[in-house]
Amino acid sequence: MNSESSDYDGGKNIRMRHFIETLTYLFLDISGINALFRYLNRNKVIILCYHGICDDDFDLLKGYDDRHIPKSLFGKQLSYLKRKNYSFTTLSEAAEILNHRKKIRNIVVLSFDDGFRNVVENAYPLMQKYHAKGCFYLISDLIGTSKPVWTDYVETLVRNAEKGKFRFSYRGENCFYDMTAKASYEKAMKDIKARLRLLSDKEKNEVLRQFQKYQYPVPKEFQMSDWAQIQGLNKDILEVGSHTSTHPDCIRLSSDEEFDYELKYSKAKIERMVGYRTDHFNYPAGAFDERVIRQVEAAGYKTAVSLIPGFNDRKTDPFYLKRIYVNENFLFFKASVSGSYFFIKKVLGKILKPYHYQAIFKHADSPYV
Repeated sequence: MNSESSDYDGGKNIRMRHFIETLTYLFLDISGINALFRYLNRNKVIILCYHGICDDDFDLLKGYDDRHIPKSLFGKQLSYLKRKNYSFTTLSEAAEILNHRKKIRNIVVLSFDDGFRNVVENAYPLMQKYHAKGCFYLISDLIGTSKPVWTDYVETLVRNAEKGKFRFSYRGENCFYDMTAKASYEKAMKDIKARLRLLSDKEKNEVLRQFQKYQYPVPKEFQMSDWAQIQGLNKDILEVGSHTSTHPDCIRLSSDEEFDYELKYSKAKIERMVGYRTDHFNYPAGAFDERVIRQVEAAGYKTAVSLIPGFNDRKTDPFYLKRIYVNENFLFFKASVSGSYFFIKKVLGKILKPYHYQAIFKHADSPYV
């Protein structure tokens, strides 16, 4: 089969998957199943996972990644939660409720990863409008700098590459990518990021040095907040937590010195800059194990959020807090915050073959796949 027909078939499969997904979420919504599950899960704490809240005309990631959702959609989501009688709390308030076994009624915490400027500029005013609350997890070494998160750096680098062969040296191997159409650029971005995630932070930085001669402007939506903006946030609306100092894969940290820098130093720096305790941690890319948990607890944090999808209750370990990843699909948003999505996914996982099950719900739970 030639590449044109393969691309065509692949496109048909994607459209079919989206069609099945949409029908499933629509049925859950109009049938009343979402309403039923909202009632059944009323005694749970929901933590929503966001990254950036972008301007409505931002389309750089369209069709590739929706980790930055439009502010109009964000406002629509907050309005929906208010209409359905959800109560917003900060993570500190939610942790207090869970720890002291207080009454839980439809609690939602908003969480934002990395520290993007657009969260302060776009999300925070809407949170004030809808009386929403949450936690802003900062990569402390990047706040107040012009440096992007390394994943955004890779994307910016590839996006600005000329058409033709793109060369990437990795562990002594030369990897070549044919840069022609938009899809080939996106494939290169995903492959390079996947390879770099397998490396320690030190190895990853060594690999990225091969591109240090290239200097490209960081897109507005990837720019970090500065400390003056962070200090201007009301902690009773949007408190801050740590997302490490440099955003490494914590599982690949090998020494106490590395853990101290990423966990303790980040905590101390944030506390010094904002003037209050930083009790909440966020595992970069959702990567953690028992060793990482022990280090996080020893560094003085009281909670840590993961990318494990689902809800939280009094039985949830505070260092295993689950979150629901938010994308641009509003029907998926309704199904996931109600809990019907997780039930249907579990049922289909038992009925369908793994391939078909994964194909239907591919990429719905997390941006890191």
